Amino acid sequence: MSGAALGAWPWLATDEGRALRDAAASVGTTTPAAVTALRKLGAADAVRAALELAQARQRAIAKFPDAATLWCDGHGIEQASSARVAAWKAQRFAGQRTIDLCTGIGGDLMAIARVAPAEGVDRDPVRAWMATINAGVPVHVGDVREVIIDDRLVHIDPARRDERGTRHHGLEAYEPGLDALQRLWSESPGGGAKLGPGIDLPIEGAPAASELEFISEDRTLVQAVLWWGACARHPGERSATALRGSEVRTMHGLPGTMPLREGAYGACIAVPDPALERSGLSGASAGRLGLAEAAVGLGIAHGPFPAHEDAWWWRWYRVEAEMPWRTDAALAWLRDHDAGEVTVKTRGKAVDPDVLARAWRGRGSRAWTVFMLRHGNTLRALATEPIMMP
Repeated sequence: MSGAALGAWPWLATDEGRALRDAAASVGTTTPAAVTALRKLGAADAVRAALELAQARQRAIAKFPDAATLWCDGHGIEQASSARVAAWKAQRFAGQRTIDLCTGIGGDLMAIARVAPAEGVDRDPVRAWMATINAGVPVHVGDVREVIIDDRLVHIDPARRDERGTRHHGLEAYEPGLDALQRLWSESPGGGAKLGPGIDLPIEGAPAASELEFISEDRTLVQAVLWWGACARHPGERSATALRGSEVRTMHGLPGTMPLREGAYGACIAVPDPALERSGLSGASAGRLGLAEAAVGLGIAHGPFPAHEDAWWWRWYRVEAEMPWRTDAALAWLRDHDAGEVTVKTRGKAVDPDVLARAWRGRGSRAWTVFMLRHGNTLRALATEPIMMP
């Protein structure tokens, strides 16, 4: 937490504190002069809290449509599920008594409370106070290890970083850790555990017949959710869910490998949505589309552009030519083909894409996307143009 005393935050929520809130929200750069001016409107701890709130609300705009009225701090916003993701997840709790553990500022609880009788628990008194206001339901201060589940569904967002800020990818290093999570899995009728998208796979100690869902938002992988019991819609399977604008699509199945087709690239290169790739479901989707990898483990497919609904899950690029992969030869090819802006994409850190993009940028009128892909000990450079989905 920011270190502000709990007493400063409730004061900010009063009519008396509104003037300081409004003044802090209008501060551009936090200078000593600006802080001195704010001190005329409140105590030092209240000024610190007001500035923290104003900055956090600015950061929250990308995640929450009601950011201007949200009670939050910077770290809380970073941890919170966005409104779109939370609303998607909340559907699994609809109509059922639910408890949200490690609530934070209430990103998930706000959505759950709209569709189910719910309350929360967090060990931080400031975050518990924020979440109570944000979600409009009780949020208690306490240790989630001691919570009585009482036949309720559970949502939990365990911490994935330790006190030094190191991010962990195994449940045993989460806080609370594997022991506490296993107790929840055995004592509750069902629920969902919000995990980092980089969680180690397979998940050691996961409950039997659980479902692992990977969620992307606007083509960025944002979280994984381990669903168990009554909340697992596809027991024993993985799910991929993609949210783009107002559209949400999901698919489920068992993970598998991508078909392999070596040799010349087809008419298109296709890059899977990160939720599709991380879930291991891109192989099945590629098979339906007639796509394949050109090298084992590449993760990028090639083939024809299909008339199939699965095409939505991929970014498409029309292959115009295979360029010489040497930097100077590729630069000459691009200049010969009217290159202006050049975007370089790669996998497995085969090259530094930013360095090459700067070196190859030209004065022409044509924008190129160049894929630099490693095939064994060799590099292949493919000049492409994006295909806009209908």
